[in-house]
Amino acid sequence: MKKIIFIISFLSIVLLWAERIDLNSADLAELKKLPLSEKQIEDIYDYRFHIKFFESIYDLRNIKSINQRTLNRLKPLVMVSHYEEQDEAAARRDEVYYQLERLGTNEGLQEGMSDVWEDFLMSPRNVNKLSFSELISFPNVSAIDATAILKRRANGDTIANYRDLRFTPGISYYGAKNLGNFIHYQQPPISNKIFFDYQLKYEDSPYDDDQKEMYQESMLRGYEGDPPAEKDQTYWGILDMDFHRASVMHKIRMRYMNEWKAGIMFNSHKSNENISNIETEKLFDNSKFYLGYQREFEFDGRNYIKAFVGNYRATFGEGLVMENSDYFSPRKTGFGFDKRILGIIEDASRTEEYALKGFALDWKRHNMNAAFFFSKDKKDAVVYDSNNNGEIDEDDAVLSYITLTNRFSNDELMDAENYFNDYPGNNNQILIAPRIDALDEQILGGHLEYSPFIGTHLGMTGYEAIYDRDFIVPEEDELKYLLIPDIETADEKWKITDNEVNALYSTKQDTLYDRNYRRVFGFDWRTVINNTTFQGEYAEMEVDGKFQKIGDDPSALLISSYTQFENLYLLSMYRDYDLDFDNPYQRSFSESERYDDTVFEKMVYGLNNTLLNDLYLNSAQPSAERGFYFETRYQFHRMLTLTQAYLDIWERKSDARRGIRFQGKIEFKPLHQLRFRLRHKQQIKRYDDDLDRGKSQADESELKIITYLSNFDRIQLGYVYTRVWQPPYLSILSDPAQVNGPDMAQASTLTDGDMIYVDYTHNFNENLKVIGAFSFWNAYGASFWDYEDVELDFDQSDKGYKTWFNIHSRISNNLFLSLKYKYKQFKTREIEFREYNETVTAYFRNVQKSENSIRLQLDWKF
Repeated sequence: MKKIIFIISFLSIVLLWAERIDLNSADLAELKKLPLSEKQIEDIYDYRFHIKFFESIYDLRNIKSINQRTLNRLKPLVMVSHYEEQDEAAARRDEVYYQLERLGTNEGLQEGMSDVWEDFLMSPRNVNKLSFSELISFPNVSAIDATAILKRRANGDTIANYRDLRFTPGISYYGAKNLGNFIHYQQPPISNKIFFDYQLKYEDSPYDDDQKEMYQESMLRGYEGDPPAEKDQTYWGILDMDFHRASVMHKIRMRYMNEWKAGIMFNSHKSNENISNIETEKLFDNSKFYLGYQREFEFDGRNYIKAFVGNYRATFGEGLVMENSDYFSPRKTGFGFDKRILGIIEDASRTEEYALKGFALDWKRHNMNAAFFFSKDKKDAVVYDSNNNGEIDEDDAVLSYITLTNRFSNDELMDAENYFNDYPGNNNQILIAPRIDALDEQILGGHLEYSPFIGTHLGMTGYEAIYDRDFIVPEEDELKYLLIPDIETADEKWKITDNEVNALYSTKQDTLYDRNYRRVFGFDWRTVINNTTFQGEYAEMEVDGKFQKIGDDPSALLISSYTQFENLYLLSMYRDYDLDFDNPYQRSFSESERYDDTVFEKMVYGLNNTLLNDLYLNSAQPSAERGFYFETRYQFHRMLTLTQAYLDIWERKSDARRGIRFQGKIEFKPLHQLRFRLRHKQQIKRYDDDLDRGKSQADESELKIITYLSNFDRIQLGYVYTRVWQPPYLSILSDPAQVNGPDMAQASTLTDGDMIYVDYTHNFNENLKVIGAFSFWNAYGASFWDYEDVELDFDQSDKGYKTWFNIHSRISNNLFLSLKYKYKQFKTREIEFREYNETVTAYFRNVQKSENSIRLQLDWKF
């Protein structure tokens, strides 16, 4: 037996001698071939990854677990290849290139947070010094993971490497894995460095269908003589929007270590002008900047302070009181990759309407967190003729904030309005309209948080916004006829869901109160018990109640629990938002955005001003809802995983409509290179009343087959089938088979559609790859969401196909390029317009259309 062992050992050594392992290029699997303990192998890998490459074999003696005897044993088995002396920052970019690429293409809600995460990737911070709020701000790191790390540190145990992190009691595999790239364990690998990032984003694409409908809907309700040309009836024609396609963003960020930060961003909306021709005033009107300082220091324990001047983001609790962003994200839980970065951070994102500009201070220590912020900025708003002088002027009141699809100047908007108002025979006189910088908003706010022990905190957040003009919401009848000027049909078009419009906040209300401010305050909490975390937030907006009394003003409540196991998590959530809780900075969990199913969405053609459709299209506030949400993930076996399943049961407050939505995703992996993914979604609106016209049921099923090829290439084949059921229409409609034919009632309607697609990824080499897809669909009344690498596309045409590709190239170590091209050909839907209980009044047939778009992103980093 001893002879056999000796022979095997001898042969292993001979083989290793024949092909020595390169300490500068070997991965963990190769290093494990060496006659070393697992800790010694981890230490060698961590040294190369976090400290530096090996210049000679004798550098192994710099590792504590490698003594001279071990070194002598390794000499014939390893080698040290030549390496080029490389800038530390460049070397770090090589290591985290994949993560940098993903973060650089983030859009919308994630855009500003990606800048912070990228800074952590390039300058990791010591995990042995990070606070609780910092740890849970990283993607897919839970409060349970953060508590496990802090408890280990509290016991005096330093985390020395990834192996130590992974085996920290209570931490999950995914928490440790996702945290690994953002941290280091001893001295930072990069110090005293100045970082510079320049980013260019250029997009040449058409407006989407809903935006086109808003701009192309006629503003003339009557005319004299011959019908005017179509372009003379709409904002689209008057503002010459046929060639509005290109938008450009420039962003520059500079940073010295993790202490000093500065950035500036310029963003232009879609225009037919070259960026170089845009007026300087208009370019700077869409700009942001910040200057920040953050530092760690010792004073009665560890302290960490951040200060910002310019634009910043403020996020606290569950987003009920303050989270300033222009973007809405449905079912945003705050867990997994759906994160909030709590506290104050810099902001060079494209958020405009809800941007904060001023100064902010954020101070953290092991058991305390205090933040203060001040902002003074002008906001776009909807203004209406409140003084009844027949025109919209500076003395008129404001109805609401508004985020515009395109920020035309006030002069451009007023010229268009005057044209429509003066058109002979037009019965639609514009008395309500959006205005740029119509409102001067001054915000003073803060957050105070105390942690009595690890994993538990209690916090309070509040702000007061002071305005230079009144928010006044007219009485319901007056508001109805203001928004829908056709008195004969206004009552018919105004639905119960429009209670959400009527519930907007007023700074002046009859004899109840007269003020120039809006106040929102709340408190949040969190505690971790074993492998479960409980958290929540309660908020109130002061209307006519007493400030010191809880429960007498419009309120919002969100509570949740999250339980984590190695192969399973369980998330439960309850939310209850009052209809009158009109907080423009609320970004908490919800199923739908504000103004869903109101006149701002459904009655674009009947509105006094079609641009009010932007109130719904770009709404960032959640709808007033009450409901329960459950979510889970479970790995049954290494080959079978329920990747996500959720169930949402909620009631919309505006009309008491009850809905239910379920989605489940499961993955079967018989081989590492082959995966089958099945997804099914079902949503029922107003499930408690089968005869209500608001009832509908939508089902969608998807099957994906994914195969992974050599060199990290991938091919994915998918099929989607969807159908929508709607109840009978009990009113009399004309026979759809015969225009002007006999009348009949419409039975229940079932529409369906399907789509087939192929996605591919091909890596030409480590610096060049292409991602793309082909898809074909038939959707007679159905619609599809399609994920296109870095953005979502909504397909609702009857029939069509599209192809797109995105080239990702690392031109040099400091220069990164992403170029996307998309071509889309489709048929529009057949549309019939009718008067109530009348025969067809207008009919539009299918029209063949095509679109193409280009998206370019350039990142220069050094």
